[in-house]
Amino acid sequence: MIAGASCAIFQKTDTGTGHKMTGTGFQRFEDHRLTTGSGAYVSDFVTPNTRFAGFVRSDVASGLLDDLDLSDARSMHGVLAAFDASDLRNAGLTEMTHEPLPREDGGKAGHYPQPILCDNRIVHLGEPLALIVAKDRAALADAIEAVAPEISETEPLSGRAFLRRFGDPAAAEDAMTNAVHRKRIALNVPRMTAFPLEPRGAIATPDGAGGLTYRSSTQNPFALRAQLAEHLGIAPDRIRALAQDVGGSFGLKGFMAREDAALAWAALTLGTEIAWLPTRSEAMLADAQGRGVTGEVEIGLDGDLRIQAVLAQFSIDCGAYPGRRAYGLMNNVGGFCGVYDIPAIGVEIEGQLSPRLPLAPFRGNGRPEATHAIERALDAIARDLQIDPVDLRRRNLIVPEQMPITTGLGKSYDCGDFPRVMQAALTLNGDTESRRAAATARGRLFGLGLANCIESAAGPKPDFARVTVQGDGTVLIAPGVMSVGQGHETGLSLMAAEHLQISRDQITYVNGDTEALSHGRGSGGSSGLAVAGSALWRALEALVQEGRGLAAHLFGCSEADVTFRDGGFHRDGSNETATIGSLAAQNGGHWSVEQSFTPDLAVFPNGTHLCEVEIDPETGEVAVTRYAAVEDVGRVLNPVLVEGQLHGGIAHGLSQGLGEAIAFDDTGQLLTGSLMDYRVIRASDMPPILLDSCEVPTDRNPLGVKGVGEAGTVGAVAAFASAVSDALAQAGVCDFDLPATPNRVWTALRNVQHG
Repeated sequence: MIAGASCAIFQKTDTGTGHKMTGTGFQRFEDHRLTTGSGAYVSDFVTPNTRFAGFVRSDVASGLLDDLDLSDARSMHGVLAAFDASDLRNAGLTEMTHEPLPREDGGKAGHYPQPILCDNRIVHLGEPLALIVAKDRAALADAIEAVAPEISETEPLSGRAFLRRFGDPAAAEDAMTNAVHRKRIALNVPRMTAFPLEPRGAIATPDGAGGLTYRSSTQNPFALRAQLAEHLGIAPDRIRALAQDVGGSFGLKGFMAREDAALAWAALTLGTEIAWLPTRSEAMLADAQGRGVTGEVEIGLDGDLRIQAVLAQFSIDCGAYPGRRAYGLMNNVGGFCGVYDIPAIGVEIEGQLSPRLPLAPFRGNGRPEATHAIERALDAIARDLQIDPVDLRRRNLIVPEQMPITTGLGKSYDCGDFPRVMQAALTLNGDTESRRAAATARGRLFGLGLANCIESAAGPKPDFARVTVQGDGTVLIAPGVMSVGQGHETGLSLMAAEHLQISRDQITYVNGDTEALSHGRGSGGSSGLAVAGSALWRALEALVQEGRGLAAHLFGCSEADVTFRDGGFHRDGSNETATIGSLAAQNGGHWSVEQSFTPDLAVFPNGTHLCEVEIDPETGEVAVTRYAAVEDVGRVLNPVLVEGQLHGGIAHGLSQGLGEAIAFDDTGQLLTGSLMDYRVIRASDMPPILLDSCEVPTDRNPLGVKGVGEAGTVGAVAAFASAVSDALAQAGVCDFDLPATPNRVWTALRNVQHG
């Protein structure tokens, strides 16, 4: 059952915990340095002694490397070294770690290890063939240009890499045969690239004794350190992974890439500091991609319009060298049940090899695809039956009295009030009829789309946090989560300041340093506050409890007689006081407490998103004119940060809908290699956004929070698709899937007109 459910607009500051973390004039603490050019990104740490590395890359997608002559490059002025795969192999540097991918169709488990440098079969465009190190960037560019690999083109990679089944397909098929109404739809979600403002990059600095400092634009320094240590064959404590400010990640930067392994090895081999700072053009060729899902969904209803069964088959274009990072849809397939009571469901997901870059997690990591699939199926069958799609959804929502509930795909929803969230979103968006009439009068096609969404977040994986008090009263907090733009520095610093009842000015935030605490989970899966925040909360609690003992010893009294308030410990009934700084000073000037938190189960942020669009039938241009969303992200501790994350996530989802997609030609050549061709959303594309919260705290972590980093994207893709389909249906276009580029929309309208 639900405890403490409430709906409140984001501007309210009372979260129900006694904390008031926002107010008039609130701003994120990190924003001043980030918006005034004072941020510290990887390239800001280049020194006059830094050397530069770059890669010779394949210009074909499928081929055999017949010859790679590096002699000219090695002899060029300013070039320090040029390495190929044989150099790495002779040094004992092995392929990237890979786990076999199981197949539930009886086929042999797939094994697709990725070489650090390719020396035989080339299986995707942009594969690194050689690493060149030079004194400066100009010499590096000249040397790369001087290498002319000889490649014989071959047949592209293809075949099934893995297959998994979820739910009970047999029971769903039986139930489907008894359905009164049935509808089947096709789904196509193109590949995308994360496109962070700061591309991947790193500076590797050897310490002269076999160790290494590795400064990187990463979202998971601890995972990067562990993977580097494994590949280099050195102890993890000999590597210090660092990341200060990071200009976005979205899943791309959560692991060691082949370029990292090569760069770190080259720095140790040459005994000099080396930077790899790729251009945007190189990033488009070299970055792992996301999405890439096609499939079919069938939904069956009974005579009362209750869902009886859902069946789905999905195919993932997992590219070359597929690994567990291609499991986004499988790991988050639970979102396909949505917030609906579905008695029978079956899903089959296969991974297909292709001559394209491998997949990596990408904001939402399967969640937007799953939500888009079930919501599009509901819209399609409602349109066929000429019934209200909102009423259809309302009839099938899981209600609070059913909580906790385990869905047909095995996800355990612990709490939520889905009917209340949906109604709150409808109320927030208001009456659409006047806007529809105005758009129609201007000759536009008006569309209203609604999507209910839910995601699994902050699953059972530990995170850590360390709190250190200095003798001067300064408090250092070092969480295991990596801040890559979310505002963790603000949110977690405020938590510490409020918990210790001290000024925020006494807090120093330590970000992305593997020497600052024992371990960290990094950024991903909307886990920052739910897991890292809970670990910090535990550390703060432990610090206060430990401090009571220290103060009691100092005062010569029982701990029960010691009260903590205003950053200090007070002996009841006396004027004896010890600040946290004075206790640290009396205990060596450095008082540190570290704690961890591991969730038993995931939590489930959920929401309802409504999107309004207008389409110009003469040009096919789609304009998003209004957007409203209500999210249950659990207890809202910092409304401004929640709102910011939702704005960013919604923009990401709308960008996908409006046309953000990677495209290749028939030979595997990239057609969207720059912003001339790869469409990223602009500020002018963004509509007014109305946001509310509906708080249903979870008891799966001590803060009652559920996560918000991916929520906006999960709902926005489906809501936008719903709106576009609603608009086009008025012109007779019965089946349209994203992206809604002007050309695709115009073509669909013309095909209807000309029969």
